[in-house]
Amino acid sequence: MSDEMPRARRRERRADNPRSHRVNLAYNDVELAIIMTAAAVAGLKPAAYAARAALAVAKEEVSPAPVDYKDRLRMLADARVAANRIGTNLNQIARVMNSEGEETPERLESVLERVEIAVRRLDEATIAMLEGRA
Repeated sequence: MSDEMPRARRRERRADNPRSHRVNLAYNDVELAIIMTAAAVAGLKPAAYAARAALAVAKEEVSPAPVDYKDRLRMLADARVAANRIGTNLNQIARVMNSEGEETPERLESVLERVEIAVRRLDEATIAMLEGRA
């Protein structure tokens, strides 16, 4: 082990619930390098890292997802933020109109156009995720 690499921490053995079952895993060179790197970052040995990851998925503590899943969720979150902002604008317009004020047709048209765009984006993103395209 090199001086540059931190030592992987060792799991304490528990006498009340010993681990007596083993599972063999096989990796090609690239896969092993990926596992070793991830384990080193987590401060674990490769077998411990693989065991924790597999157990977390099996217990549904984490869900395996494509790498670009975060991008898709971010797109939906951005669309929700846009829709919320539009709702705020509509409330402001309604307040002006209810207080017998006047609202310009340009502002009304602008807000409604933003509503159409936001709803269309939400619809497209939702359909894409449901179809597994996004």
